[in-house]
Amino acid sequence: MRAKAAVAGLMLGAVPAWSGVAQNLKTTTLEATTLKTKGSNSPAINAGGNVQISYAVNQENPATLAILVKALSDKDTEEAKLREAEVKVAELGAKLGFTAAATAEVFRIVGEQNVPEEKAQAKLIEIATHFAQTREALAALDPDDPRAAALTRQAREAFGAGRLTEADTLLEQAKELETAALGEARRLLQKAQEAVDRHALNLAKMEATQGDIAVTQVRYPEAADHFHRAASLVPPEHPDETAGYLEREADALYRQGDEFGDNAALRAAIERYRALLTQRPRERVPLQWAMTQSNLGNALWRLGERESGTARLQEAVAAYRAALEVETRERVPLDWAMTQNNLGNVLARLGERESGTTRLQEAVAAYRAALAVMTRDQVPLDWAQTQTNLGAALELLGARESGTACLEEAVAAYRAALEERTRDRVPLDWATTQTNLGAALLELGERESGTARLEEAVATYRAALAERTRERVPLDWAMTQMKMNLGNALAGLGER
Repeated sequence: MRAKAAVAGLMLGAVPAWSGVAQNLKTTTLEATTLKTKGSNSPAINAGGNVQISYAVNQENPATLAILVKALSDKDTEEAKLREAEVKVAELGAKLGFTAAATAEVFRIVGEQNVPEEKAQAKLIEIATHFAQTREALAALDPDDPRAAALTRQAREAFGAGRLTEADTLLEQAKELETAALGEARRLLQKAQEAVDRHALNLAKMEATQGDIAVTQVRYPEAADHFHRAASLVPPEHPDETAGYLEREADALYRQGDEFGDNAALRAAIERYRALLTQRPRERVPLQWAMTQSNLGNALWRLGERESGTARLQEAVAAYRAALEVETRERVPLDWAMTQNNLGNVLARLGERESGTTRLQEAVAAYRAALAVMTRDQVPLDWAQTQTNLGAALELLGARESGTACLEEAVAAYRAALEERTRDRVPLDWATTQTNLGAALLELGERESGTARLEEAVATYRAALAERTRERVPLDWAMTQMKMNLGNALAGLGER
């Protein structure tokens, strides 16, 4: 089944929402991309996570979750507080369908990664989702060797009990046994070729499952190595399995590049995606080819934002447009809309770096095309994100044009987004959109007489600062403070 993950992450599965990424070009914010993945060898990994897991975690107070993360990952936590935290986590684990120990391990993993407090809730959902998927992958392992099968069962039990390192060690031992079995089968190749292939596939699944464990523990380079080895083990008669593992390798490299600022990993991901395009030709598997084009576009976009010039961004535009030739509105409407949205992001970024308004007008057209399919009723948060992106492009366009029509449309788009992107629901995204709205109002105020728009801009910035606190997001807080002070100064000029 097809999924999209956060450019709404590369697209790793059906990831409905994008993680908001503030782009500090005047006041504009364009939001992040997601990975798409497909097939049994590519479990859906997305920012929203499993529905049951997302719902259960989102019911908890984010501040409480952050306290639990700290309590369970800090070796200096007092015994009484630790016991209290374990009781609370056990209650949450019952809702998630995890053992108490497994749930506590998920919290410890988040703590060990030093995830910022404001991102802890989303990271808990992501890791818990991948934990559940990896548990299913372990349950599906069925090696022929009885000793390897016993070790696999032990690994499954250890993993379910939250002992991930032990599960990894048991799988390593099972791999050694399976490797030995594979060597014997190869020596008897002419008589037992079928057995060889079966062992190779089992070993590949084990490698890939270790890759899943590494992803769960946010060890993306190690995961990529596991997936690469899994692909190398698959017999040539199984090209689709090989492509699936290579895709997961590329996805892991993308995650490393996206989340840790590792440009070398992004370049490696780009190479992997381009290689996949030759293994998954458009003529044989058109939708998978299009998905790989989209993922290639995501990686090029992320790298292009970090590099000077526009070459990478232009390549990203070409990749998205290639995907849209197959991912048509009639065939896969929501995928088409998401790719249109991602295309709009790249065009808007190109428009910022180039003179003229052509790219920005193309970006506006892409966002509006996406909104024609991505409706508020069907996917409200995706709709709100695309409205925010549309507002950002219109604001950039309005800054380069005379008159105020585009700026008025930008204000309308931001306000529409805020109807779904509420403070209670997604507080930091709400604050980002409020900041963008303030910037558009300030731009309008500079062009109009009177002080009404300027006063609205100051009020909007102050609203954003209620969530964009200095302690929580210091850089965003500083940026909003700077803009609000400018708004106050302009308001004072208007009064005079």
